[in-house]
Amino acid sequence: MLILALLDTLQKEMPISTKAHHGHVLSGGFGIIMLGVVVLSLFLGNRVLPLGWIGPYTILFMVSYLVGVRLIYYYNKKELAAFVKEMAVELRYKESSTKSAVIHYTLNALVVIIAAVFLPGIGAGIAESTGLGQSFVGNIFIALSTSLPEVVVCFTAVRMGAVDLAIGNLFGSNIFNIFILGIDDIFFVKGPLLAFVSPNHMISALSAIIMTAIAIIGLTYHVEKKPLFLSWDSIVIVFVYILNLMLLYMVR
Repeated sequence: MLILALLDTLQKEMPISTKAHHGHVLSGGFGIIMLGVVVLSLFLGNRVLPLGWIGPYTILFMVSYLVGVRLIYYYNKKELAAFVKEMAVELRYKESSTKSAVIHYTLNALVVIIAAVFLPGIGAGIAESTGLGQSFVGNIFIALSTSLPEVVVCFTAVRMGAVDLAIGNLFGSNIFNIFILGIDDIFFVKGPLLAFVSPNHMISALSAIIMTAIAIIGLTYHVEKKPLFLSWDSIVIVFVYILNLMLLYMVR
């Protein structure tokens, strides 16, 4: 959600939320539901009755994600078809062959995957050597590192005029990341995954809920002008993010 606020700086004439399609509210709503389940599961901890070795929230994550993706697809089917048709004309690179595109995509994806394999160990080392704690380091350094590809994609999309592509990427990534928690829970055979993590993550989850709700308000209540270089909703999102960092640092 912080990336969404930063994207607002690229829009000088009006807030980015005003230029975006209101259909993003749907994915934002599913994000709030899934984050709410995360907060409740963290609060209950070991009191959650597991289904075998997994938590019941894993089923909710997967069902919510699949239902959400299906509803979002059907809701935006006409808009998506029009967008793809329009962008297919604008982004036709005759000098690039399909083979070349696949090779470059695969090589870059391998670099990201290899870096991601070493990232958790590096993050754990930073947390231990600095004494900041894994929750704080995970929410700041690891989150920043893994979000850099999204930042590049979103900024590029906004600059070429594909605002909905950028915002859809952010909201979609939020619900997909929670879906990944369900997958992780399946492979974590010691018991329900969220029963083994710090309850401090409730701070981040609640902050994400608040920021998503603010983004939904901005998408619904279109404002034509910005008070500063950021719109009012982006300013509040940045404030909530900073408050989240302060709270995580205090409870580290």
